[in-house]
Amino acid sequence: MKDLNLYLIRHGQTQWNIKDQMQGSKDSPLTEQGILGAKLTGQHLKDISFMQAYSSPQKRAVDTRNYIVNENNIAIDTFELADLREMDFGLWEGKHVPTLKQDVPEFNVYLTDPANFDASVNQGENYADILARMKQALNTIVQNAPQDSGNILVVSHGTVLRILLCVLNGGDWRLHRDEEYFPRMLNTSISVVNYKQDDDQATGEFTVKFYNNVDHLTQR
Repeated sequence: MKDLNLYLIRHGQTQWNIKDQMQGSKDSPLTEQGILGAKLTGQHLKDISFMQAYSSPQKRAVDTRNYIVNENNIAIDTFELADLREMDFGLWEGKHVPTLKQDVPEFNVYLTDPANFDASVNQGENYADILARMKQALNTIVQNAPQDSGNILVVSHGTVLRILLCVLNGGDWRLHRDEEYFPRMLNTSISVVNYKQDDDQATGEFTVKFYNNVDHLTQR
């Protein structure tokens, strides 16, 4: 039987986060606040025995993962997994969000109507694509776990984690951008997903234990 806890973390605050620029496939450095958030997350989780620590290959996620791992009480093997990367925003990468809202009608479809968003307009990814690869990422992680039970750290990105966790929690991906339906992911927030698979089951089941917790960032 497999019984795994996945600690899903959004990366720390970055320069483009505070400048309100679109940040998907492109990167910007962690801010001082982002580094502090990652360290506080690591301190909060330092007594958790992680078997492995994953992140996307993007530097903001790798750096966040490393800050967290460095606070832990044990040595942890680290890996990069491409399927954990942020949504590719194509031609919108680096653009100022208020300008896109004002000048690009399709951008507002992206923000409010995921089912009807057509990524050909910005030559990026659509929501169905990112949901499929994030599901694949979790399956890769649980199937390659070195033991049948334990904890695994996973550092990824706001847009992809939000749609994934919404669906794993039984929600409708078409509504996941609605703040009242499923709140946006906060930087260095912690969400925990449990995976159970009985020996006689071909596939297991993911259960969201909690989502988007940032209590550790204020308990100082």
